[in-house]
Amino acid sequence: MPVRVSITVVVVLAALATLQSQSQSPDASTSTAAVVEAAAAYVAKYEQQLTSVVAMEVSTQRLLRTPSTDPGAPRTRALKSEMFFMFSPAEHEWMAVRDVNEVDGKRVENPPDLKKAIETVPLVQIARTLKSYSSRYNIGTIVRNFGEPTLSLLVLDANHRANFGFASKGVERRSGAVLVTLYFREHGSETLLRDVSGASVQSEGELVVEAMTGRIRRAVLKARLGAVQAELTTTYQPDAGLDLWVPSVFSEQYDENSSSSSVGTAYRGTLESILCEAKYSNFRRFQAFGQIKK
Repeated sequence: MPVRVSITVVVVLAALATLQSQSQSPDASTSTAAVVEAAAAYVAKYEQQLTSVVAMEVSTQRLLRTPSTDPGAPRTRALKSEMFFMFSPAEHEWMAVRDVNEVDGKRVENPPDLKKAIETVPLVQIARTLKSYSSRYNIGTIVRNFGEPTLSLLVLDANHRANFGFASKGVERRSGAVLVTLYFREHGSETLLRDVSGASVQSEGELVVEAMTGRIRRAVLKARLGAVQAELTTTYQPDAGLDLWVPSVFSEQYDENSSSSSVGTAYRGTLESILCEAKYSNFRRFQAFGQIKK
């Protein structure tokens, strides 16, 4: 009799171990196809939820390496801005419009009246104009004007998703959620980014996605633009006021490789590295009256 009990216990324990192993193993909900579909649905909704939202942005830029020998050239820069998050359904583009208020602790004199412009000018036109406006405060020689924390979400947008291939890099459980890390790589000529000459630039990166909800926790986008390797990383966190996950930290790393022959003559022989970090707070909604159109 004791022997039979012992055997029964062993069988039960073995069955429980099998069930536990099966529950921890990847299933259909964590397959690459399922996670991509869930994330794409989340982004489609998010494009509506995060539009007409403004936040405070505090950002810093640091030259880690620079070819400049000018002692007066800035090596660091600090900005305080209002960041307006909008999405243009006509062009399927995020428009993170930066309204710079302070540069290195000094108020910006005679800034453009962005709030008034939003009420009267097509938002796409505003975004294109103010990209040049906000990028004038960039330090270093590397040309860049696509520093938008939501840019990487376009990988999953309906108009761009077909241009990317996806693969799962791993599954983990964290804070009660099953997280899947998706690797993505762009193909074709209709790319998210273009270099200074207008040539297509293919990107790659990874997304940390909640398997059940499709929510994006973290996004990394990498691209080589001529001699410059760019890496953009956005971390998201929940915001109680909006009842929404929002960008919390956005970092940009730009490294110029002097050995590349594709870069223009004026930049040959240089080596530059720039690190930028932005933190966001005080998210709230605003009423945008401007027309979103082409």
